[in-house]
Amino acid sequence: MKKRVIAYIDGFNLFYSSLKGTPYKWLDLVKLCESMLKPDDELVAVKYFTAKIKSNKNEPERSLRQDIYLEALATNPKIQIKYGYFSIHKTKMPLAADWENGKINTIEVIKTEEKGTDVNLAVQMVADAKDDLFDKALLFSNDSDMAYAVQIAAQDCGKFIGLFIDKRAISFPILKSSVHYIRRLTPTVLAAAQFPDEIITSTGRTIRKPQAW
Repeated sequence: MKKRVIAYIDGFNLFYSSLKGTPYKWLDLVKLCESMLKPDDELVAVKYFTAKIKSNKNEPERSLRQDIYLEALATNPKIQIKYGYFSIHKTKMPLAADWENGKINTIEVIKTEEKGTDVNLAVQMVADAKDDLFDKALLFSNDSDMAYAVQIAAQDCGKFIGLFIDKRAISFPILKSSVHYIRRLTPTVLAAAQFPDEIITSTGRTIRKPQAW
């Protein structure tokens, strides 16, 4: 009997650690995960955690690019997209140099925060482990906040957990000690798991890779 595998992917963690500034953003997540499997493994689901971003004056098309990518992902029935949300607001923060000198002088800045992705991923992994939906999990995140969820899945539920992080990343000791193995994401691995430039959906619609990618 094959071992059931579910991949849990923190979309923003993956993007900013391995994809930003590279030509590999048009990433086929199912193909990537299947390349990590052993002969007796079966990928049953890829759970992708992200949030809808907003365009700005510097990048007026970035939300459109994300929409195109999410549509490409959704063409594979194994993909499940789970949404958090983005918070963009003004706040006041102290100047670093003044702070170090014992002064508190603040300036107003724009703060962007992605909310819910890490919590949603951790809760989903634990819930799936408790419900015995997988034998092995592929975790794509280098967030130390994942450590307790991994401990519950591995120690309490007896699941086998692999951690997949960028080749340059330094894994946090608490997370590193909780997983069974670590595999590095290299440019070669990412390059081999790209979507074709054009994808035809089941309805006949053509999805094209964004030109900026």
